[in-house]
Amino acid sequence: MIDRDLAVALSALGQPIRLKLYRLLVAAGSDGVGPVVLSGAAGIQRNLVSYHLQPLVAAGLVRSERRGRDVNYRVEGAGLNRLAAAVLGLSEPPKDAVG
Repeated sequence: MIDRDLAVALSALGQPIRLKLYRLLVAAGSDGVGPVVLSGAAGIQRNLVSYHLQPLVAAGLVRSERRGRDVNYRVEGAGLNRLAAAVLGLSEPPKDAVG
């Protein structure tokens, strides 16, 4: 993950409600969950679920799938793996560092 992508992902997770929604999706597993369940668990209005998940979708951390008239959200496993590797790599000096 390049620095720009890492910054986008961290920014997307940088609001407490988005982090809470992401944790709920991680807990939901590969089946994911819909906005009704997420809104109840997060204590927010249903229409705000989509609003807050859009940056996570754009960052490649969450996938949305249309199911009839509703949308199902789930964690994008590859995005989570890239984010984890990038965060762990923060302790290493940048490849273009001089010195």
